[in-house]
Amino acid sequence: MTTTATGVPVPGGAAKLISCVLPDDGTEHRLLRWLRDQQGVTRANSVYCRGHSIFKEVTARRGKLPEPTLVRLVRIVVDAEQADALFDRIYEQAQIHRPGGGALMMTPLLFATPFALPADIADEPSTHHG
Repeated sequence: MTTTATGVPVPGGAAKLISCVLPDDGTEHRLLRWLRDQQGVTRANSVYCRGHSIFKEVTARRGKLPEPTLVRLVRIVVDAEQADALFDRIYEQAQIHRPGGGALMMTPLLFATPFALPADIADEPSTHHG
């Protein structure tokens, strides 16, 4: 817990940012649901990105980039003391070890605040068809 300049306490503490680059095949949707439902993680998001040579060997003409592919970047904020164990579970849950499974990274954050969802929030409908 830290305080503002006026002495008001701010909840939170040291945390880590876990970042996953995943194929655009529904893995990120399953991962986010698992994080929320099974791990209680509410500080996570996912965005579309263009990726080069992330999931497969590609060739390109000399001096040219290969064609980009759509990937998902999932970012998860976790309290520092829980981060190492969750990192290992995410590796398995997202199947990073499979061919083309993606990449997983973890970096320290000096401070992060908690985020709690109201109990009566409904799930978003799934828009992924894969």
